[in-house]
Order: sequence, then structure tokens, then C-alpha cells
Amino acid sequence: MEHALRVLEFAAVLEALAGRCETEGGASRALRTRPAFSSEVVWFEQDRTAQAHDLLADSTPPSLAPCRDLAKPLKRAEKGGALGGIELYQIAEAMAALRAMRSFLSTKRESHASLWALAEVFVEDKKLETNLLESLEADGTVRSDASTQLASLRQRIKSTQQRVHERIQTYLSRHRDLLSDPIFTVRDGRYVIPVKSEHRSKIRGIVHDTSSSGQTAFIEPDDVLQLGNALREAEAAERQEVLRVLAQLSQRVTPRAAELAASLDLASELDLVLARARFAYATRAVGPFRKEGHGLRIKQARHPVLEEALSEKVIPIDVEVGFQQKGLLITGPNTGGKTVAIKTVGLFALMAQSGLFLPATHAELGVFTQVWADIGDEQSIHQSLSTFSAHVKNIATALSGLKKGALVLFDELGAGTDPAEGAALAKALLNAFVDRGAIVLASTHYGELKAFAYETEGFDNAAMEFDAKTLRPTYRLLMGAPGASHALRIAERYGLPKDLLDTARGHLEEGHRDVALLLEKLEQAQRQARIAQGDADRRQAELKRAEDRAKRKLEEADDIRRSVHGKATETIEGALRELRLQAQSLFDELKASADDKTREKVREGLRKVQEEGDKLAAAYRPPERANEARIAKGMNVRVEGFTQIGTVLTDPKNGKVDVQMGILKMNFPVTSLNPVVKPKEAGRPSVQLSKAQTASTEIHLRAKRAEDAMEELERFLDDAVLAGIHQVRIVHGKGEGILRKATHDYLRKARVVASFRDGEPAEGGQGVTIALFK
Repeated sequence: MEHALRVLEFAAVLEALAGRCETEGGASRALRTRPAFSSEVVWFEQDRTAQAHDLLADSTPPSLAPCRDLAKPLKRAEKGGALGGIELYQIAEAMAALRAMRSFLSTKRESHASLWALAEVFVEDKKLETNLLESLEADGTVRSDASTQLASLRQRIKSTQQRVHERIQTYLSRHRDLLSDPIFTVRDGRYVIPVKSEHRSKIRGIVHDTSSSGQTAFIEPDDVLQLGNALREAEAAERQEVLRVLAQLSQRVTPRAAELAASLDLASELDLVLARARFAYATRAVGPFRKEGHGLRIKQARHPVLEEALSEKVIPIDVEVGFQQKGLLITGPNTGGKTVAIKTVGLFALMAQSGLFLPATHAELGVFTQVWADIGDEQSIHQSLSTFSAHVKNIATALSGLKKGALVLFDELGAGTDPAEGAALAKALLNAFVDRGAIVLASTHYGELKAFAYETEGFDNAAMEFDAKTLRPTYRLLMGAPGASHALRIAERYGLPKDLLDTARGHLEEGHRDVALLLEKLEQAQRQARIAQGDADRRQAELKRAEDRAKRKLEEADDIRRSVHGKATETIEGALRELRLQAQSLFDELKASADDKTREKVREGLRKVQEEGDKLAAAYRPPERANEARIAKGMNVRVEGFTQIGTVLTDPKNGKVDVQMGILKMNFPVTSLNPVVKPKEAGRPSVQLSKAQTASTEIHLRAKRAEDAMEELERFLDDAVLAGIHQVRIVHGKGEGILRKATHDYLRKARVVASFRDGEPAEGGQGVTIALFK
């Protein structure tokens, strides 16, 4: 296992992970991380990383940096020993950080249960924390208000020092002619004045030192001596009081020491989980989906160590090993990227089973039971092993300790010995590992192994693409077909003479030349097919976006129709209520008086009520529907529910026609169409009205992938501009700042945006961007 970790450069990933930890304990845990091979453990750790990833998407948790490595001082405190001021202050800082994190996660205990499980048991003693912080300075100095006695002693020291200064200044001013320099200095904590040697008898006191030339004596005058002794006594008392205060504070820590040490250990574990989420954001990584069986399927995978080392984007690969497929053989030219592809798969398996997200656009994992790797030159001078012997030794070790469901990686399987024997041995090894239940990924140049992968059930070929025109590898992995080695073409590119290469081609057997040519043509065909597929995928994506826009417009139209219908219904019902009241009043009047004059008056009133009802009905009568006879090919029409004017493409058939609306062609019933005369003038006000009624001034992008968020932001800005909105609020959260940066980059390029800024504290701070339109 350790051999696989070394050759797959797992340590480099752990170093990058440790660099994103806030605490020494977290960094230490990161460097000690080892992959798990139990499904329960793997998915438990992946779930914790996913919760941390979501947490950072929309919030910034309190820092755990103050949670230092305090194991030794806490152990001493637990045994009743006294701690220093700096140690006690650091304990107080750690307690404050633990309390802040516990309080923060307590509000998210439902959505982030795995993280809360760590913070829930953090020690919390606000009284002890406050006592320590109020008694100590950041440099460990005990504050004067830590005790009444200490405050009194320090005041006494200050006043005594002042008296010493005043007294010695008197000597400097009165006896200037006796001094070599009009200043005082300190020797061994005593205040002295520099007296010329010939005048030393003129000032009574103790000589504490002389100059190197012997011409100056440093004398502490007698009266200053008495004050100096008093100062020394006060300083000694102060030191004793400081020790007493520190001992007292240490005693208060003692009952909490073991609990605090355990909390700091859990804090380092939480720090590591949060670091995994930060690493995921930094590498644009995704969490793997859980699959049954053993295998790994990744899309657009980027080797994280290689990408960081090159400081540029690495060509991503799509690859699948395991699940239904038991073996995969990668072929292609030297320096074409076969080894990097194998290392990427192996490293991704180790990362995923260590709780890390994977730098890819999509990943699926069926947990492996082991990871074995035989990669690189293993020649050993000390053990007198050749390259081939060293490889065989590694393979034998793997074979003897193999478990079902293991991932086994071979680079240039069977190389380093006679080609025929190497190929035969390689085929036997592939069968042996697969028969024992392993998942095998290997690279090779042997043509026999390419044929073996085609002929053997459970095996498949893959090839590193090679551009025959530029004679350069593209570093793309093509699944499903073997690749040619291109050895002679590469040799020609690097300057070997043409006649030498022609001789080499002549030595190739005719069958081998035909197979090599066939493989090259197959590579070219795959390249063309991939380009065509890419173009088709792009067009399909454009069509999907157009369909989505059309769907949104239909939804907008339905909303408007419901709104208008509701308002119309309210108006009609209000008018009818008035008519009913008028009619009821007339009937009441008729009942009250039965003479002819009154009856005629009532009849006149009822006629007026009838006329009002007719007018109301006419005002809200829906327009006549167009019928098939009125709709013809080439006519400009408005479709019910749409603001855009369309053109009829076909004559009515079965009550329906095809209508072209912008880039969309759709089929509608003729009853939903109405002819229009001026389509350009008719369309514009309705679009703006529609947007004005449905557009929003705020959008939430938190917890979305950057690409999806930018597509949604583009649609949002278009709708806002069309609706006449002047300013919008974009909520992207703080997190690692990825969505904030992507949003600002997009707004800089948007032609409709006049300016943008971070939100004020009351508006959401850096978790919000305010954009103003031109």
C-alpha cells in the first residue's frame, strides 16, 4: 500500500491539503491521511466533506486558527502544574474559538449534522475563558487588575522609580563638572552616574562598574542606593505575586484540562474536514456519486499535482475502469500521456477513499478494497535488481496479498525483457489478476495485448490520441479502441535520417505494417468523429437553451393571463354587485307602492340596469377566434400567450399550422392565432409589459456551480434590462469567493452593466454584489 501511495504521489496532495488547514493539529492529520477501504467509512467521510462544501458555499465559519497544539501544557495543568502566561492566554483564545464554532454550527445542526457532531462536545466555560482573558495580555503578561495586591505593588514600583529618577537627575544637574557624561545608566538593575575617575571620592556611593579605559567610574550614590533597595524589594514582591496569580489561574484550568485537550483534538478533525472543502473549491472538484460494485468513472478529470506543478490547465481525460469492465489497456505513443492517465485514475481512487472531492466535472465511485501500483523505473542498485526484476517482485507481492475488488495499476506491463516473453507473461498476469477479482488498468506497446483486450471478455482498449499532422500527442484519452505507437514517425520528427527510417520500415513484417496503418487510420476516424460529436453536442445545447427560453415565455404568458383574468373577474363581479343592488332597490320600491306611475319608474330603472349589463358584457367579451378560413400560409399572426409575432409556414391541417417565431418553429391550433398587420410595432410594448410584471430585482446564486450560475445570471440580467429595472441585487455568498469572482468577471464584460460594487454591511457585505445598468 505504501508503495502505491509513493508512486502515485499521494503525499503531494496531502501537502496541498495540509496547507489549507488553519491549525497545526489539522495539518498534522492531513499529512497522516490514508485512504479507507470500507464503504461505510468512505461514504461517511465523503458526506462530511459534502456538508463542509455546502457550508462554505453560503457562509464563513469562525476561524479555528487559535486552536493551537496545547497538549503538553494541558497535560501539565491536568497534573496540577503551573502554566506560563502565554500558555494560559493561548488556552483562553482556544476556548473562545471553540465556543464561537460551537455556537455557529448549533444553528445548522439539522442541515450539517456530521459537523455538528464534532462541535457539539466542544468544552464551553465562559467564566474561565473571561477570567483568563481579563487577567492576561496577549504576550502573557499578567495584568495589574488580576489582583489587588499586584495593582498596589506596581503602583509602588512606579512611584519609587519616579523618585529614583528625580534624585539621580539632581546629581546630573548639580555635579555636571564631575561627570564624564551628563546621563545616568543602569548596571545590574542599579541606577548609576558616570563619574570621572579623578573625582570618584567626591561622590559617596558604591562603584558598580568602570569603563574599559579606566577613566570613568559608574557610581550609585548613597541616597539613590536606599531608593534602589526599596525598588528591588517591590519588584521581587511583584514577581512573587505574578507567580501566585499564574498558579491560581492554572488551578482553575486543571478541572477542564482533559476536556479541553479532547475538544482541541476534535477541532483539528473539524479543521481537516473544512480544509477538504477548501481544497475542493481550489481545484474545482466534485463529490463522487455512490455506485454498487468496484470501479471509477470520471469525466474531464485533471491531475491535481500536475496542474499545480505546470501552473496551467491540464488536458482533462474521460475514463472508466471497473464496474462491468474488469480490465482496461491503454496504448499509444511514448510521451503521449499513458502514465499520467494511469496515475490520475490511481490518485483519484486514493483521494475519493480519503474523503476528498475529485478535480473533474463528474465522478462515480464503487469503493475499491485495495490499490496496488507498479509504475516507473524500480531498478535497485543496492539490491542488485534490474528494472524487470523489480517489477516482477512488486507484481508478485500484489498477487500474493490481493483481495477481491482491488484496483491494480501497471505501467508498461511486460516491458524490460524479450518482447515475445513479455507479452506472454503480461497476458497471463492480466488473466490471473482478473480471475482473482481485481480491476486492472495497464499501459502497453505490445500489439498482442491490444488484440487480447479485443478478444477477451471483460477487457477493453483505450488509446492516447496522436495528431499525425503535427506529429504531437494531444494527451486526450479515447475509450474503446487501441492506438498506434508512432515510433518511426516520432523518430523522424526528432531528426533521424530518412534512409535509416526506411530501412527500419523494411524490417517490419507486412502484417505489422498493415496493422499499424490501420490503427493510424482508426485514430484519424475517431478524431473526426469526436469533432463531429462535439459540434452536435453544441448544437443540441443551443437548441435546449432555446427550448428553455420558449418554456419560460409560455410560463410568463400564463402568469400574465391569470393576472389579467383575475382583474377582469374582480371588475365584473364588482359591477354585477352594483347592478344587483340597484335591481333589489327597484324591487323594494315596487313592493312598497303599486300605482302605475311607480311601476313605470321601476320599469325604466330595470331597462337602465339591463343596458349597463349589456355594456359590461360587451366590454369583457373575448375577441373572436380566428378560424381555418382566415388563417393562410405566409400570414403574420400573434399566438395567444406569446408577445412575439410569428409567420405561418403551412396551410391549416387538422386545425393546426406551423409557425416560425424567431429561431423557433412550433405547431399551434388555429384557434390560438390572430392575424396582425404591423408585427414590429405590435410586439415591442407587450414584451416590456410582460417583463415588467414578472421580472425580479434580486437573484440567488449560492450553492450553484459557477457555470450554471453564470447562465442563470445571464438570463436574469436580460429580463431585468427588458423590464426597465435600473439596479439589481446578486446574492452569491462569501464562501471561498469563487462565485463572487465569477460574478464580477461576468459583470465586467456585460455591455448592459454600467457599474457594480460589493454590498454594504446592511445589504449583505461581500456576499452580495449590486449592479447598475446603463
